[in-house]
Amino acid sequence: MGRYAARRLLIALPVLFVISIVDFAFIHLAPGDPLQALLPPEAAQSGGGIDDLYARYGLSGSLPVQYVRWVGEILQGNFGTSFRNGQPATTLIGNALPNTLVLTATAMVLSLLIGVPLGILSGMRERSVLDEVVTLWSFLFTGIPSFFLALMAVFFFAVRLNWFPATGMQSYDRQGDPVDLIRHLVLPASVLGVLHAPVYIRYTRAAILDVMREDYVRTARSKGLPERRVVGRHALPNAMLPILTLIGLSLPGLIGSSVLVEQVFAWPGMGTLSIQSALFRDYPVFMGVALLYAAAVLVSSLVTDLAYALVNPRIRYA
Repeated sequence: MGRYAARRLLIALPVLFVISIVDFAFIHLAPGDPLQALLPPEAAQSGGGIDDLYARYGLSGSLPVQYVRWVGEILQGNFGTSFRNGQPATTLIGNALPNTLVLTATAMVLSLLIGVPLGILSGMRERSVLDEVVTLWSFLFTGIPSFFLALMAVFFFAVRLNWFPATGMQSYDRQGDPVDLIRHLVLPASVLGVLHAPVYIRYTRAAILDVMREDYVRTARSKGLPERRVVGRHALPNAMLPILTLIGLSLPGLIGSSVLVEQVFAWPGMGTLSIQSALFRDYPVFMGVALLYAAAVLVSSLVTDLAYALVNPRIRYA
């Protein structure tokens, strides 16, 4: 398995290289000059100091020259300096990344805790009232946009009922308080979890229905084993394989949904940082965030493949 993981990591390097070229090309082809706002009006009109500013922020020379310079800086752990506030891009990303990890990890756990048990129950009781209700609920929440559900959550639970804070990650007078952090986390994490739970419900239900029709499940039932043991020891381990695939593939969708949810709840994470950097054409920060997102998707795919062998001992990687 170690050789397989090393080989997958080596394959991921050219993929990251291609993604970096695409990100770099598209962000630099966007209209507008991000450095014009940094100069006084008279200097911007006369062109005085613009060459020095371009050289300072690594925008001098052709695009291939800028790209080679940018890659060289990244290999040294330097993503550049933010055009907007002059801070290192690594500092801004490092401050926002833990906040997004807390939000997305909590949302992922909530979606699994909701989706997998309901999918199992729905698959075990096919065409029952429970199955119909769960299926209707899953299809209903699949079509709701993330920003709309976030706004509804703010209106009902923050404005009308005043149960949870509406925005931010912590109150100004309660910095470092874990209870206050959890209160701020409930609404955005619940919105993301509820929106992604229907996907796990449908896939888990379909996987359970396929596995329950297999011969080894019928054999276990014929031996008189309790239904809970039949499902837990025979059906569920094999049904978890497509669910593991879905967990890895759903990470980009979860990250994409978190961008809008972070904006609604003013959560200081990677989503808010990426939108702000895109609006201000902050090239170093935006490209650093995009490259980090791509690396996260590749790593999650690798972890999903390796998890197959833990769930199903019949799978081995040479």
